[in-house]
Amino acid sequence: MAGGAQRGASPSLTRRAASGAFWSVSGSVLSRLLTLAAAIFVARHLGAAAFGEYNLVLTTAGVLQALAGFGLGATAAKYLSGKYRLEPAAAGRVIGLSSVIAAGVGALATGLLALSGPWIARVVLNAPQLGGALRLGSLLLLFGSIQGAQVGVLTGLERFRLLALVSVVAAVVTAPLLVLGASQGGTLGGVVGLVVSAAVTIALFGVAVRVATRASGIRPRYRGALAEWRILFSYSLPATLSNLLLAPVTWAASAILVNQWDGLRELGLFSAANQWRNAIVFVATAIGAALLPLFSHLHDSGRSRAFLEAFWASFILIGVMCMAAAGLLAALAPVLMRSYGAEFASATTVLIVLVIAGAIAAPLSVVGNAMGGAGKMWLGFALNLAWAGALLATAYALRSWGALGLSLAYLLAYLVHLFTSLGCLRLMAREGSLKAGARAGAPIREPLSRRAGRPLGHSRAPSEWRAGRSSW
Repeated sequence: MAGGAQRGASPSLTRRAASGAFWSVSGSVLSRLLTLAAAIFVARHLGAAAFGEYNLVLTTAGVLQALAGFGLGATAAKYLSGKYRLEPAAAGRVIGLSSVIAAGVGALATGLLALSGPWIARVVLNAPQLGGALRLGSLLLLFGSIQGAQVGVLTGLERFRLLALVSVVAAVVTAPLLVLGASQGGTLGGVVGLVVSAAVTIALFGVAVRVATRASGIRPRYRGALAEWRILFSYSLPATLSNLLLAPVTWAASAILVNQWDGLRELGLFSAANQWRNAIVFVATAIGAALLPLFSHLHDSGRSRAFLEAFWASFILIGVMCMAAAGLLAALAPVLMRSYGAEFASATTVLIVLVIAGAIAAPLSVVGNAMGGAGKMWLGFALNLAWAGALLATAYALRSWGALGLSLAYLLAYLVHLFTSLGCLRLMAREGSLKAGARAGAPIREPLSRRAGRPLGHSRAPSEWRAGRSSW
């Protein structure tokens, strides 16, 4: 193993990672372009203030979405990658567990927002007219939670081509719904378009998951799924806490801006410009998701040098690509902002600052997936905590600067995140934390420890099967 630890990633692993990255990027770019085009049409129909309301509904729903998702997408991707070939029964239980919990927690979060939406709109957001939109938008929590688990399954099974295809088809089908809803019904109509689009999307991804599991020889198992409960605490819980930091913090930063003079208009300007930062980060995240199976395999097999080589190669490649993209978008900033409508033209500087922030944030997706592959989710939570503190403190300090102040807050927060993340990764490499290979795969195998002496993949005895069934 010592010698193996010093070898690079095998050609087959490299090819799989490259293929996954290609399809992830292809699907992400095409679907994101369609989404951006739809958003431009929505903004032109609504205007800056109403577009700010529309995005305020989205960010408010996003706060509870972090809880509703419960980190199940990342959990499924981590524990299915590589292991489904060896332990199809355990993989089926992971899929069953993530599906049931995603639907259950998503429904709970939907009910919570539906009940509290009018109060949040009136008391917290100082926008009582958004009460109905928040109630309707609560359905996004249920659909988003289910979709997150579906994407995690496809990622873990390394079905990136199928994932890309479904993402593009979903964008083609749903983009017109967003434009139609906003053009016919204003802010509320835009939210209706979002909800219908989300329902169509999970239906398409549901078909994709069935195709992928059958092709992989896996049958989702619901009886006995609780045998895999340990992954909820070793991976899902810290992933959820990280998400619970991200969504509420971005929402709180937006709320700081909204409560300033002409805040809804400023938020509308920021939201339009921020879509281009999100586009940069979105593509980088797609590449990073394709690398998660590679990082997991290298860590689980104890190949720390290959792990670091793969990390730095990915980090530098994504960083260079995203810097180039940010430069191009910054040069086109006046044209891009005018495309939203005349009143958005004043946010050119906001877009420039945000795409620079996006170029800094983009390679951090590789850091997140590297830590996820190494099972260091609690460390990732601590790093996100530092990012959150920097964002909120700066957003509050620069609140009188409007949209520009919030964009500068994001830039500073991502600089803090970059340096703290790379510093922690360097310490992990020095201390040998990346060599704990066997431990990373433990959670999925622990429920199968009763197989002592039997090879992985061997079927359990009837008595063990009954015990697993009764535990559900």
